Amino acid sequence: MIKYLACILLALQLSSVAFAHLCLFDPPQRQPNWGVPIGSGDNACYQVESNCGNTTAGSPVALYTAGSTIQVFFQQNYNHWYAPNPGFLDVGISYGGDNGNYIQLSQTISDFNAWDMVSQTNYTVSVTLPIQSCKSCVLRVRYVSNNAGEPYPDFYQCSDIALE
Repeated sequence: MIKYLACILLALQLSSVAFAHLCLFDPPQRQPNWGVPIGSGDNACYQVESNCGNTTAGSPVALYTAGSTIQVFFQQNYNHWYAPNPGFLDVGISYGGDNGNYIQLSQTISDFNAWDMVSQTNYTVSVTLPIQSCKSCVLRVRYVSNNAGEPYPDFYQCSDIALE
């Protein structure tokens, strides 16, 4: 019976991996607001709409000093590398909500051939925040795969933050 239950749990974990692509851990992403890595199988890591995956904005989960340098920790956990036109990951900030203009905060990180789509690659990126304060900004991490064979080739995660 224990082996049977273990097989069911493993099957559930493996089937859920297909729904995960990009997780933002610090600052915590919207839905769920966990703050620490819990693995790649959470459906909250599959956001394909450019306006933060149509997740609902909330109160800031992190307060930073405007102009300071912070570490953004995220995970690409489903690699869609496309040899003819490799994609990239980057970090940006918007003062105008989910659909506002994003100021790119990081250099682009080139996608790579992981040889296994479900590889989990953690990134910690240093970004310098703008000097303009805000009571409610959106920090966005995106993965643009450029993969022409995917119905949804781009992935987004957002965190609601404030700058003082």
